[in-house]
This record gives sequence, C-alpha cells and structure tokens, in this order.
Amino acid sequence: MWCKSTLSAVLLLASTAPVLAADPVSQIIDDEINAALLAEKIAPAPPATDSELLRRLYLDILGRIPTPDEAQRFSSDSRADKHHRLIDELLASEEMPAYWRSVMDEWFNGGLLERDFGNDGFLTYLEQALRTNKPWNQIAREMLDPDLTDEQQHGAAYFLAVRLRSGDNAAKIDSMTSGVASVFFGVQLQCAKCHDHPFVDQWKQDHYYGLAAFLGRTQEAKVGNTPAIKERAEGEVTFLNTSQEEKTAQLMFLDSRVFDEPPPPEDRNQWYAKGKNGLPDAPYFSRRQVLADYALTAESPFFKRAIINRLWKQLMGRGLVEPVDQMHAENPASHPALLQRLADDFAQQGFNLRRLMAGILHSDAYLRSTQWTGAGDRPRDASYAVGLLKPLTPDQLAVSIGVATGHYDLFRAKLEREQEKRKIAQLTPAVERAIYASDREVREFASRFRTSGDRFEANASQALFLSYNSRMQKQLQPSAGNLVDQLSKQTSNADAIQQAFLATLSRPPSSEETNHVEQFLSSSSAPRPQLWGELVWSLLCSAEFRFNH
Repeated sequence: MWCKSTLSAVLLLASTAPVLAADPVSQIIDDEINAALLAEKIAPAPPATDSELLRRLYLDILGRIPTPDEAQRFSSDSRADKHHRLIDELLASEEMPAYWRSVMDEWFNGGLLERDFGNDGFLTYLEQALRTNKPWNQIAREMLDPDLTDEQQHGAAYFLAVRLRSGDNAAKIDSMTSGVASVFFGVQLQCAKCHDHPFVDQWKQDHYYGLAAFLGRTQEAKVGNTPAIKERAEGEVTFLNTSQEEKTAQLMFLDSRVFDEPPPPEDRNQWYAKGKNGLPDAPYFSRRQVLADYALTAESPFFKRAIINRLWKQLMGRGLVEPVDQMHAENPASHPALLQRLADDFAQQGFNLRRLMAGILHSDAYLRSTQWTGAGDRPRDASYAVGLLKPLTPDQLAVSIGVATGHYDLFRAKLEREQEKRKIAQLTPAVERAIYASDREVREFASRFRTSGDRFEANASQALFLSYNSRMQKQLQPSAGNLVDQLSKQTSNADAIQQAFLATLSRPPSSEETNHVEQFLSSSSAPRPQLWGELVWSLLCSAEFRFNH
C-alpha cells in the first residue's frame, strides 16, 4: 500500500507527461529520472511557466533572450504543445549553429590562453558541422585525424595545432594528451603523469603515456593561411616510472588495449608519402589514425558517454557525472543506467547531436520549474526533481543585453548598410549573429564576465562594470529607436512598463511591479529618457536577467 506522499509523487509524475507523443530519447530520460524520484518518494516540481520556458529555450538553443515580437508570438499561441513546437523551430533555426559553435569551442578550447590564429576557421568548421548535423564521431575524427586533402576539414586541425604552440616538446605532448583525454573521453589523466593516480585505481601511469604515445609524433604545420598538423614516422615517448627507470611508452588506450606498430620499410624513402599541393608528407604508419579507428566508435564507452555528459550539463545545468571530465569508476554517475542508455542510443542512432539535443529539451526533466514549492527541503540538484538555475554565460549575457536594449537591431541595420563594403555575400540571421558575437566591443564586454571555472562568480567589479562601462551606458541612452528611445516616446506609462519588462525579462510585469515603476516615474523630476534608462539598467542588472531559470 502506498503512503500518501508516494501516491502524490505518482500522480504528479503522471500529470506532467508530455503533450506530444514521447520522443524516444525523452522517454529514456523520463523513465529513468521518474523511476529514481519514485524510489526516493519525491514529487517533482511542476512544469515551468510559459514565459520561463520561452526564455529558457531561447537562451539554451540560440544563446540569447527572445525579442519582444518573439515573446508576443509565443504568448498569443494557444496550443497546448507550443513549447514543444518552439523547441523544434529553434533547433532548425539558422542561429542555432552560429551560437552552438561557440559553446563547443568553449568545451574544447576554453582553458587555452592563446586561441587567435586559426580560431575563426575552427568556428566556421564547427558551425558548418552543426548546420549539416554532421555526426559527432565524424566531427571528432576530423579534429583528431583530419584529412587535409579535404578543404572542409582544414579548420578541424586547429584543435591539435593550437596545443602545439608553446613550451618544449613535453609540454606540447601534455597539452594534446590532456585535451584529447578530456574532450573525447571525459577523463583527466594529469595526476597519472608522474605516478599511478593517487585516488583513482583505474588510471595508471601507463595509461597517461599510452595515450600520449598516439600523439607524440604530431607537429604543427601550415596549409596556405590555415594551421594544420603533420605526423612524423618515428619518435618515441619516454618517461620515468616510480622506480626512476626510463620506459618507452606503449601505444595503449584507456581500456588497456595495446597496439603493435609495424616495422618501418627498409628503404627510408618509403617512410613518407609525398604531400601534394602544399600538404604535409604522410608517414607510412599513423598512430593518430589507429587511435581514431579504435577509440571513436560506437563500441567505445569512454567516447559515447563523454559527449552525453557534456551536452546534458549544458542543457540541464549539472552533469550526470561531475565534474564532466572526471568520468571514472570512483566517480559514478547520479543515474548510471540513464547515462548508459543515452550513450547506447546515441551510438546506435549514428551519433546524431541534434536528435540528442531535442530529446533532452523535450523531456519532462528539462521542462520543470526551477521554483521548489513542495513540502520539505529542496531536493538535491542531482535528482533533477526541480530545474536548476544556470547563470548566463558571458556570451549569452553580452548578446542578450544587446537584444534587450535594441543595440543588436542597430548593429544589424549598420551591417545592412555596409554589406557591400564588407563584402558579405548574404546577410542571413546566422551571419549577423556570428559577426555580432565576434565584434571587438561585444567580445571585450563578454570577457569581463569570464571566470576560471564553470561556476558562477558574481563580484563587485562586474557590478561596477555594468554601472559605468561606456558601452553599457551607450546602450542606455536614447538613440535611433533603441529601447530607451522607444520607452521615452510612449504616451502611456503602463504600455511603456509592459514593453520594458517584455524586452528585458520576456514577461509582463506584475501589478506590484507596475505600481513600483509608476511611483518611481512620478517621484522624480529627472528627464524621461534618464528615468527609463535607469529602469532598463536595473532590470538588466537583476538576478532574474542574469540567470537562466
């Protein structure tokens, strides 16, 4: 016999079932999450409100808040499944690849200090891969072992090339090894560099140097004006073990599989195939190719689980395994069966990233409110019983402020005037977004909010920056039809207040908020543009704007 709390949990889980026929990935997610909630007798939070979902979906899929027109269109849609329809619409948007290329670049290269030369080409490569929904295993293959005879893959070579630019040979090999281990396999091996990992029995010193051996012959090259990589036909990775004996690293993957290398041709002239049209020579045997052939497959548990965990964290606010690059036996997933089922499904369905994204976004778990109104303490984050607050990333914040203030529209109008001068063949939403995000002022603005990790760190310098930065102040001055200019010209305060909240917070104001703003406007003799600028500034600095909720 179920107790009252358990029965309530069952009824609430049933009542929040999706309106549409269950997405197969969503079904996996909700089966596992709901089963765990039921076992813990936790009744999950209800679905988020329409305005919350609208803002959340735009931020997660396009990396910006919705425009007032987009918010109005969603609000006037009376269909019960409108948020599911919006998910599919935004995933198909031209803006999606233009935003997600920066998300993936941050995953892959966020910890690197110097990323300039070749980074634009890498971003273009990622955007095109996302636009065509290139399978993840193919993207990974092209980043690890690019075919330089295919010009479309040149940008992918940046991933390893950028790690070969500083320090001695050992530092370059370490940078590649750490990057490959973290990005493709979700593991950190640095602690196994000088000795077996002190806390994780799974990782031995041989695993670190075994992976390094696949990469140790890689060198940076250049093809035209693009960074590239090449590989030597000889050279070993050596290291001192804990007994201070020098060892030559075997070609050994993380699962301890060891690979043999064929003996080189007796004729050294056959050690390399001559590269054509300025391409680097290719060795008779490629260690990186062996690694890619073996490790980037549907059978590789490290590979398929790592990207699931990263994408899950990006959308849900917390990885099934935390930290995302500490996936090992000593650090189990919060929902092991869910991680495994998603990974197996992802591999079986051809490593389809967009299908995986859609499945997470359509799930009940993703669509839950971040407000906990249930009895007792708020459930732990790892239960996914309630949505998690996610601070806006620096890029989301910079673009969203531009959208809210109207600066983005003014920038787009300027691009239209300068299209011919800038030699822009076609000014699509994706092109506009990419140019805006790469604008020097926008990048400098975003840089003020970058932190050393992935945790939210609000500080006094950020608050002062939002108050006194010249670019921020410029956007709060009335200019050529921007938001403050429009609000200042409104004859109805009530209409202007409605517009201000819709433009910044993607929702109408409450009656209490309207009364507060009315009192603010009537209690000061300052010019209207100044008052409206101060109101917009306060909304942009609010916690509600700074967080994705």
